[in-house]
Amino acid sequence: MEKHPKLIHYFKSHFNARLVLIFLFNGIVPVLLISLTTYPFWFRTMRSKELTFTYSRISTINQALDSLTTDIEQNITHIFSNEDIRSYLKEDYDEITVEGHKKHVLIENFLKSISNYGEFACSYTIIDRYNRIYTNGSNVNRLQSFHSPLCESVKQASPGTYYTERNLYSTDSEKALTYGRVLKEEGEILAVILVDISPELLHSILGDYDGNNYQVFIANPNNELIYTNAVHLLSKPEIMEHLLSAQGTTVILENERYEMAHASSLLTNYHTYVLVPHTYIYKDSGNIRVLFVIILILVFMQTIAFSRIISKSLSRKILLIKNELLRFITTREKSVFHHKNNDELKEISDGIVYLENEIDKMLEEIQANAEKQRRLELQTLQQQLNPHMIYNALNTITQLASLQGVKNIEEVSLAFTRMLKLVSKNTENFVTLRQEIGFIKDYISIKKHNNFQNLTLQCDVAAPLMELPVLKLLLQPFIENCMKHGFRNFEEDGIIFLYAYLEEEQLHIIIEDNGSGIKNDQIEQILNLSCQTEEDYSNIGIRSCIERLRLQYGNRCTFSIDSDGQSFTRISLSYPVKEDPHASDASRR
Repeated sequence: MEKHPKLIHYFKSHFNARLVLIFLFNGIVPVLLISLTTYPFWFRTMRSKELTFTYSRISTINQALDSLTTDIEQNITHIFSNEDIRSYLKEDYDEITVEGHKKHVLIENFLKSISNYGEFACSYTIIDRYNRIYTNGSNVNRLQSFHSPLCESVKQASPGTYYTERNLYSTDSEKALTYGRVLKEEGEILAVILVDISPELLHSILGDYDGNNYQVFIANPNNELIYTNAVHLLSKPEIMEHLLSAQGTTVILENERYEMAHASSLLTNYHTYVLVPHTYIYKDSGNIRVLFVIILILVFMQTIAFSRIISKSLSRKILLIKNELLRFITTREKSVFHHKNNDELKEISDGIVYLENEIDKMLEEIQANAEKQRRLELQTLQQQLNPHMIYNALNTITQLASLQGVKNIEEVSLAFTRMLKLVSKNTENFVTLRQEIGFIKDYISIKKHNNFQNLTLQCDVAAPLMELPVLKLLLQPFIENCMKHGFRNFEEDGIIFLYAYLEEEQLHIIIEDNGSGIKNDQIEQILNLSCQTEEDYSNIGIRSCIERLRLQYGNRCTFSIDSDGQSFTRISLSYPVKEDPHASDASRR
């Protein structure tokens, strides 16, 4: 008794449990009941109906084969009863002579007169013991002889009639059925007669069975297969063993189950087997269609009933949730829900209340952050006064150096002032290529006085490319690397070449020097930072630039360092110029 209240409470508190229960009673249960009661009925009905139809078709096939055999036998009788033909076959005449040619033509004309079977023709061929061949159109039989394997099989056939299946035109053409008999007189074989039944005539006899749905096998009285429309089974000589050893009417071939029907011809004693696939027997049946109609009607009815129950149960609560949400959006008043059951809708309502509380907290945080941002902007404005003092001091140094004629101090002071302005005033991540090259020129102006070395920068950059965006301070570490490695202990004038070109929306920048080059192990140290001495920590600048490129552009950027270790160092990089959202801003600065 204690379990029942718990079960009732479970269904009351879980909305999905109620849905499953309704679906089971209104949908699945009726379908299962109908299926269980009707399945055995239509299964037996379809099997019986198909086998009955198959047996009637086999009877039709046998009657057609008997009729064809009777007509062929009658034609053979007409041939042999013709005294002229019989005398010519016994006579050893020469076909080359005029008289021999007339005899040959007479026999072939007679064969043509008896060769028609309805609208389809049978080919008759006579091969006499003198290897003379008479035919009404079978060219392939002209290759036979009285002692060929085919004629020998006909002569040895028991009870005297021989059937075989063979290609008449080519190895890949449809096979015809060849009927063979011998012509005897007083126990002596005068000739062998071959009657080729065309594939078209066989198709007309097989009728509806001549297709992929039925497997038809015709065997002689010795149960030797002489014809089948199952071409894919012709290479299996054991097929007749499967048919003869089948238990009942069920045969399994190539992992497919068939129903078998078998009957024999009373006239020729030939056997006809027809295999019907199970999958074909039970398709498109009237009972199945009726069953599906019943199922569809039941499913439709239960769907309507199910929808009405669900809509009445859900619509009111969903509208309540919707109205409460709209009220919160317009007035910021918290939603109030009243649910009797602790189901999923109550959990949704509780989640909405929780979400509204979180939204209020977020709005308060946004207001607090806005106030904090205003205070930070004021502090930043105050801190900008300090760089102005530095600029004023540098300008004073520059003016004094100019008045006293100290050009090197004036040059260094002006260069440092411009560099400081670019670094401190420009807060964006991108600058134009023109600004970056100007920064490099100022940097070289300072370093050449620091190193007491004559250094020059040669640029080859088209004017339109000067306004393209580049990451701020991206190229300076590479210039520093040229001075550190390329011009160390270098007595000649140092030249740094900077090229840029645009190709397939990729900006390529090349920095090359005429210094003493860098060894491969030094390149690995620069890229991998494998050396941990304090002197080599300046390589971190290059590594940082590479990481900045990869973070900004991913695998769409490239970077490489080349050097022969003696005369030059070349740094190459590229990146897409349309991927940066700040490119247009950088070009305007």
